[in-house]
Amino acid sequence: MTNSKKILLAIITLMLCMVTEAQNTDRLDFVVRHATLKPAMRHASFAVCVHNITKDSTIYSRNDDLSMQPAALNKLFTTAAAYSRMGPKFYFENFLYYSGEIDRQGTLQGDIIIAGTGDPFFCSDRFPHTDSTFFRLADAIRKKGIKRINGHIYADTSIFEGDMVHPSWRWDDIGNHLGSGACGINYNENSVDVHIRAGRRVGDAAIITSTHPEIPISNHVVTGPRDTLFDICFYGSPTDAGRTCRGVIPLGTADTHFRASLPQPAYHLAVDLTRYLRSHGIAVTGEPAVNFTMPKQYRQLYIDTAFNLFTTTALTTQTNNNIAAESLFKLLGYLRDGHGNFASGRKFMYEYFQELDLSTTGVNMVDGSGLSRDNRVTAYFVCQFLDAVARQQFFFDFAGALGISNRIPEYDIIPRVPDDCSLRIKSGVAPGVRNFAGYFTNQDDQVFSFAILCNNYNCDEATIDQFIKGIIEEIIRL
Repeated sequence: MTNSKKILLAIITLMLCMVTEAQNTDRLDFVVRHATLKPAMRHASFAVCVHNITKDSTIYSRNDDLSMQPAALNKLFTTAAAYSRMGPKFYFENFLYYSGEIDRQGTLQGDIIIAGTGDPFFCSDRFPHTDSTFFRLADAIRKKGIKRINGHIYADTSIFEGDMVHPSWRWDDIGNHLGSGACGINYNENSVDVHIRAGRRVGDAAIITSTHPEIPISNHVVTGPRDTLFDICFYGSPTDAGRTCRGVIPLGTADTHFRASLPQPAYHLAVDLTRYLRSHGIAVTGEPAVNFTMPKQYRQLYIDTAFNLFTTTALTTQTNNNIAAESLFKLLGYLRDGHGNFASGRKFMYEYFQELDLSTTGVNMVDGSGLSRDNRVTAYFVCQFLDAVARQQFFFDFAGALGISNRIPEYDIIPRVPDDCSLRIKSGVAPGVRNFAGYFTNQDDQVFSFAILCNNYNCDEATIDQFIKGIIEEIIRL
């Protein structure tokens, strides 16, 4: 074949590819426009952006400059920044210290201090191995020859400052597990396990059978008819002693498990560790506490190492774990300027966006998880961010921690992905918010980023999910 024929064949092939891509884009545009004409979308904000990372070109956009609530898409920014600043080999660590001296009889004339770096999964019952956390701490104390503690068990939370929760979080979020916030020492993901069963008759008060850790709960849950849907919500701030519980539970419901946010988690950790030590042969004379002055002289007793960053970010994104996102966010602030709070975390993120050479027009990021209704992004920014991250050394760790194909924890929305296409995706879901973003590859191994943002729709979740499912089906055909 002559060179001229080869050139002609290449031109024809390129033209056919361009025609196919144009046809696919036209089909996507038809599906998007059809969805936006639905009555449920009349007052909604809806944006779509698809960027070809391989060719560095935006191949489809609609309303991609609208500033909208990202919800949990904020976790994309937080986890990528964590990889950039800490590196994939980073581990959260929890430290056990002691002050004072140990006499010949094995009595510590001083205190035991447990300090953390914001490990979101410390003592979490999500994982079987964490059942032995207290055993490991007690074992470290015994190996030091300590049999009795003439002092206290203290919890040092000073690495994170200020409030556990952001002022803009919803009141009906912060009393529940999803809005527990991050502390310098987190305990069982700062959650309270609450077991409730229905009363004997409709209108009777529901019965709380147990809580762990033990906290006072003001119970206002009533028993409804058998066809009633569960509607239970916990209320209270991180500094309260307990929680208020309101709602309805169907008649005939046996013992059912719910999770509230745990107030004063570090204090409850100190309480439970004190109780554990006393019940396992190590006397502790003082009462547990959190607010104290760190002694000038103290010695390290033990380091409890947590998950690596990949596992932490995978749990953050795939299970929409808000406490993990906020722990990373505040730790980034601490590493920036020594202040582990929302303000410093926000400053770090904007410096990171600037480092990636991204314009933050239309963007407002105030927390790491996306719980705040003050957060704003554009579909274009999300795609540009994902594009920039795809060029970083940690990209495969970052993308690998995202949801795979149609495995989305909230609901099954993603269509079956063709064998020649890979899809990594993150959802952002809140009342009136349905967002999706991520990466996919086509049959030609080209890499794309995409973002679908939908705010303020007027229909049930199943209906809006079907709209978005159709759009994703067309996107992965590009």
